Amino acid sequence: MIRYCLTLVVLFGCVASTRADKTAAVYATFLPNDANSVSVVHMDKILSSQRANQEDWTDKQNQLFSEGHIGLPPWLKTFVLASLVHPAVPEEVWATAIMDIPEDMTIQQIASKTNATMVTLADKPAFQTSTGAYVIELPDHKLAGYRPGHRQDAAAWIRSLGSGTNALSPYLMKAAAADEHVVMSIELIDMFDVDFVKTHLEQDKRFASQQGLIPRLLPLLTSLQGVTLKISVTDQINSEVTIDFGDEVGPSAAIVKTLFITALDDTGASIEEFSKASITPAGNSVILTCSLSDQSLQRILSLIVPPRVPEQKLFASSEAPEQTTEESAAKQKEDEKKATQRYVRAVSDMVDDLQRASMNLDNYRKTIAWHETYARKIEQLSTRNVPKEVVDMGLDIAAKFRTLTRSLRGEAIQIGAENKSVVYDYKVNPGYINANIWGGVGYGQPTVNWTSNLQEVRERQAAAVIAGQSSRDKIWAEINDSLTKMKKIAIL
Repeated sequence: MIRYCLTLVVLFGCVASTRADKTAAVYATFLPNDANSVSVVHMDKILSSQRANQEDWTDKQNQLFSEGHIGLPPWLKTFVLASLVHPAVPEEVWATAIMDIPEDMTIQQIASKTNATMVTLADKPAFQTSTGAYVIELPDHKLAGYRPGHRQDAAAWIRSLGSGTNALSPYLMKAAAADEHVVMSIELIDMFDVDFVKTHLEQDKRFASQQGLIPRLLPLLTSLQGVTLKISVTDQINSEVTIDFGDEVGPSAAIVKTLFITALDDTGASIEEFSKASITPAGNSVILTCSLSDQSLQRILSLIVPPRVPEQKLFASSEAPEQTTEESAAKQKEDEKKATQRYVRAVSDMVDDLQRASMNLDNYRKTIAWHETYARKIEQLSTRNVPKEVVDMGLDIAAKFRTLTRSLRGEAIQIGAENKSVVYDYKVNPGYINANIWGGVGYGQPTVNWTSNLQEVRERQAAAVIAGQSSRDKIWAEINDSLTKMKKIAIL
């Protein structure tokens, strides 16, 4: 379902012996009523699961958080996020979040440790993160988050919290109130036009063998209510995707799964294990179940980005013993070494993950969303005490991830021989990004005429992706060269 969509629809809820409390359902009542997606994470429940205890997930979570792989700190108990997303394009309009913090933390400490300046927003203490999101203090050891950094919109939401006007839709409230440890749900009511869905299915070769099913499928698909994914952590990682309709699914469950996998593949948010999921029709719903690899879980976790707050260890007493000049210089050098190694390891792990995918062109084209996600992650890594030359190389790698994304979508790129600069062919307006199951009409300038040439555009896109392999190889060579230089500086 696209990076912000099924990417949003890709999450996890844990089935454990203890039932999650109703904190998330209460937090959800703070969230704007025009949201169409909600995410809930009960971090304390995840880290107390059987596998988490066996494999020391708390320590691993600490490391992943501190290195920037995920935005969820291990000390977090409950986190609830709602957002407005457009599934037809990779666009999040806004996102709001409510999370709790330990009793020994204050927003002033968080701002201080992240070098942020305290401000007043809607008569409440607040600060703005390095990525522009607002973090606002609420009563009872809670924080609110709002992105992007639109001050007026953030203030309007904060002022509305006590008005009783905030209420997610019944579909999203049901997801937020679920007992699972983590739940992500997106509402898709009225999302699709009947004529568009019909044209897409008729022209997409992947559904050539199901053409006779289209008349029966159309009423069902246009009654789509939403998608929710839960992941349970016991001795393994089990996922459950529920696709809900307004009508009974009947014998169409198998093709519903095919459409779901196709949507993920088209938008570059593929999770390999979903293609092997078992199918269970359940009245107006289709339930897909499968286990996930640690790698898939980490990719999914990387999509959850609350307002950035520091590790718990940063909240130790600020009263440090006096140091000599030599001791202070030595400590600064050690801090820089650790920060640099942490930064380079985070970038290296993301490069390794995407490079493994690049070995297979067919699968690689299904990872566009992860390129975008990792580019954003690199840009949001803490750069405190990291040398500028290392940060510059990291940001250059992030930019190259986005260049790879454009190439994988079929845009023509060239690599300058002398200065290795990237040149885009702006004479071409492929509209390829919109040539997927979710459409895109009304959001951009696609060249696709949905009544005639969808398959032609797909074929041109596939040819352009194949033709761009040489340029992508050069980009990967430059990424690896930069990474080697970063590792030498970090002495990894």
